[in-house]
Amino acid sequence: MSAREEVQPLPGWLAWPIRVLAVIFVVPVKLAWDGLGWVLAQLWKYVGAPLTKYVIQPFLYYVIWLPLRWITLYLLWIPLRWIAVNLLWTPLVWLVKHVLAPLAEGIWWLLKATAPFWYLLGRILLEAARAVGWVMTRIYRYVLTPIGKAIAFVWRWVVVPIGTAIAWAWNHSVVLLWRYLVVVPVRFVWQYLVVPPVRWVNEWILRPVAEITRRVLATLGLR
Repeated sequence: MSAREEVQPLPGWLAWPIRVLAVIFVVPVKLAWDGLGWVLAQLWKYVGAPLTKYVIQPFLYYVIWLPLRWITLYLLWIPLRWIAVNLLWTPLVWLVKHVLAPLAEGIWWLLKATAPFWYLLGRILLEAARAVGWVMTRIYRYVLTPIGKAIAFVWRWVVVPIGTAIAWAWNHSVVLLWRYLVVVPVRFVWQYLVVPPVRWVNEWILRPVAEITRRVLATLGLR
């Protein structure tokens, strides 16, 4: 640190007033704080500690803790323990000891006694499964596959061409026959033999008669 940056002491004419003000304001606050701490310590020693020891602690222990402990012990814990021991655990132990354990022992003895039979049965079932698998594989390979290929061949080279030929014949024979033997004659008859007479009768007979009838009715006041 350079000499310019060093903190210069206050001059004497300014330091003494500051010290006097510090004594005037700081010392009373410090004394008041220490006095407050002493008063609080004496209050705790002669009032708070005895009150806590002889009033609050006995109240919490005899009024709250002991009744709560008594209620918890005699109304909850002891009845629940009795229920758990006499209604759950004891019957469960009896059931395991006199029923489940002998039953499990009997099942184990039966399985142990019949183990050769189960082993033989398992071997038979395994060999049967293998035989069935071998037979199904051979049937699929030598029977179903050739049949499927034959069906596919017949479908592709027989059924499809025949169906195509039938469709072509239908489109070029039945449809054409229906068109030129039924549709065209019916259309010709309707267009040239039915429509013109009906139109002539409507224009030259029905319409004039309707007009005359309308005029007569209008003259007579009936319309």
